[in-house]
Amino acid sequence: MNQLALKTGVQKLKNITINDYINYIFALYAFLLPISRSAISILSALLFILWLFSNDFKKKIEFIKSNRVILYFLAFVGFSILSLFWSENINSGIYYIRKYWYFLVILVIATTIQKRFIEYGTSAFLMGMLISEILSYGVFFELWHFKYATVDFPNPFMNHVQYSMFLAFTSLLLLNKIFYEQNIKLKIFYTLFFLTTTANLFLNAGRTGQAAFTISIFIVGFLNIKNKILAFFSILILVVSTFYIAYQTSPNFKTRFDIGVSDINKIIENEDYCTSFGLRLGAWSVGGEIFLDNPILGIGVTNEMDSLKDNITKNHTNMECVKDMPSYHNIYVQSAVHLGIIGLFLYLMIFYSILKLKIEDRYYFNLMIIFVSVYSVSSLVETMFHEQFSAALLALFSGIFIAQNRIENEA
Repeated sequence: MNQLALKTGVQKLKNITINDYINYIFALYAFLLPISRSAISILSALLFILWLFSNDFKKKIEFIKSNRVILYFLAFVGFSILSLFWSENINSGIYYIRKYWYFLVILVIATTIQKRFIEYGTSAFLMGMLISEILSYGVFFELWHFKYATVDFPNPFMNHVQYSMFLAFTSLLLLNKIFYEQNIKLKIFYTLFFLTTTANLFLNAGRTGQAAFTISIFIVGFLNIKNKILAFFSILILVVSTFYIAYQTSPNFKTRFDIGVSDINKIIENEDYCTSFGLRLGAWSVGGEIFLDNPILGIGVTNEMDSLKDNITKNHTNMECVKDMPSYHNIYVQSAVHLGIIGLFLYLMIFYSILKLKIEDRYYFNLMIIFVSVYSVSSLVETMFHEQFSAALLALFSGIFIAQNRIENEA
């Protein structure tokens, strides 16, 4: 009997293909994505290497050639590499572009992930976020210390701007799940998870995710509630109540909200750009001028901010503090400055192509729109496309949406 079981086990192992290994590693990748930088790097490389030797590789290449989302990703990265020819600092440009290799995972997920693993991957991501949230709450309530997280910035693994976007998307993913889940016990679990995630979002100092949440939650309502008037006023009441409770109970939210109002007043009354919002606004303004001087091809990809500094020295002496900005904190401005109107068009077409994917499954169709909304709004005040955690998040879910589209067409 033991020998028979052993032979059966050995036979099952022999039947496991590279595609199967990729699917299991994908689930692990989704789980570790919110909580480990090194896991993102190691698993991204492992997934891509396995994919190169996977089953039906030629068929996967043909699929890639026919998928507009992937083609626009490749076109944007390719044009970024091409721009090195007119960049003032090629080494700096190469250093900047190197992070784009995280998007290789899209090829793997889009062409290889099986139907059941799409749900496994989504659930694994939620479990990773749950662990991250538990650590965040522990830091906030001073139950423990964790890495560089503090009470004011209780984000355990990434900076507060990216973490707030992760929380915003997770919160709305859960809200979307609540509408579609039939199992009452799971519905209760998702509701509680939604409440704790939303609370964590407003305990956190990241205004970026809070803004993305506020705008995108209306989309969730419109997608899931037939009566659009009821949807609008229901979500409006929820948003107003959330902000009121957060302002009254969360010291971080109250402080950051008051600072935001103060920043705007300083800009209007004194043209003072040496504030959190003022620095961003100043960088966007100067970036716009640089773009207008180089509208077609941009200045070329670079990791330095020399053009911004030179422009401020010549034209905006009241913005000296803006020279310290490490980026334009806006991927649309940054893409326009680096790559001109061509690069900005290619970037926007990535997300337009995602939205144009034909997905019959209503849950994933809604999730696709929610994701694009959260990511696009968050990118207004941060270069999400160029940061490790947020780039990996884009790779994960754009890959999932393409895979869902592929699976439905194969059925």
